[in-house]
Amino acid sequence: MDRPQTADEWFVRLNSGLPASPEDDAAFRLWLSEDPLNEKAYRDCQMRWMQLGAIGQSPEILARRASALKAAAGTHSRRDWLRWAGGGVAAAVTGGVVYAGFAPSRAWAKYATGVGQRLTVPLSDGSELTLAPLSRVRARFADGKRTIELQDGQIFVRAARKTTPLTVKAGACTISGSGCQLQVTHDAGKAEVLVADGGAKVTAQGGRTRQLWSGQKLDGDMATARVQAVDVRVATEWRMGRLVFSDQPLSEVVADFNRYSVEQFTIADPSLGTLRLSGSFRYDGVEDFPQALESVLGLSVEPDGANRWRITSR
Repeated sequence: MDRPQTADEWFVRLNSGLPASPEDDAAFRLWLSEDPLNEKAYRDCQMRWMQLGAIGQSPEILARRASALKAAAGTHSRRDWLRWAGGGVAAAVTGGVVYAGFAPSRAWAKYATGVGQRLTVPLSDGSELTLAPLSRVRARFADGKRTIELQDGQIFVRAARKTTPLTVKAGACTISGSGCQLQVTHDAGKAEVLVADGGAKVTAQGGRTRQLWSGQKLDGDMATARVQAVDVRVATEWRMGRLVFSDQPLSEVVADFNRYSVEQFTIADPSLGTLRLSGSFRYDGVEDFPQALESVLGLSVEPDGANRWRITSR
């Protein structure tokens, strides 16, 4: 199978509207790492799909447009891609994941996602950045520095092992590490840092530095907050298209779903928001979530317009 065809098949698989399995995710990363030309082929493929307006469509529509892709092959150069990336990238998939790309530059590259969108960006140093829905990021790799600024939302970073640490800034908090995996959240002026693998240093406003290791997190005031142990798999499950809750108020659960899913839920009676719910639910195609509300909490979930649902008592 030739390289462009393989890139096309990976794109269809990863943008089918369903979350990528861990096996697919690992196999895709292996294919990218085998040859720099594989990453270029995937970037070129993504550009062609975006220009055809096919991202976020069903697999059947993607398949029907495959012939158009082959005809368009070779018409968009790497220069076209870099010009597009240099001006910033916005996720263009609904309820799925996009793999973009990043080249070293003195200018800041900007990335953003909307509701129900995830964006994965392979960085020029071998690192990888994944944006959760409703997130905004700037990145700059120049002058011997590797810097990511999280302006809003949540990101997961796989920092390649280099002599110079990768730095993530979230508000007044600075996180630095090399060869580690981090999840950083910045919401309403507050930051949360979770180390999924390896170790990282967290520097708070005022200069106090804390060391975090795998399975530890800090949130709130980074200078005074206690280091907490955390279940990394549960905390990062959103990357696989799932949200995990443990005895949380329904109001919080619905707020999270409305951020991650294109399906939007409204609680008709505010008093229902105090009901508590535990479980692991898909947010890409949310059938199991309404079923849990009805079977576990005894509520009614009814359509309330396109991609909108109303939660009421029975």
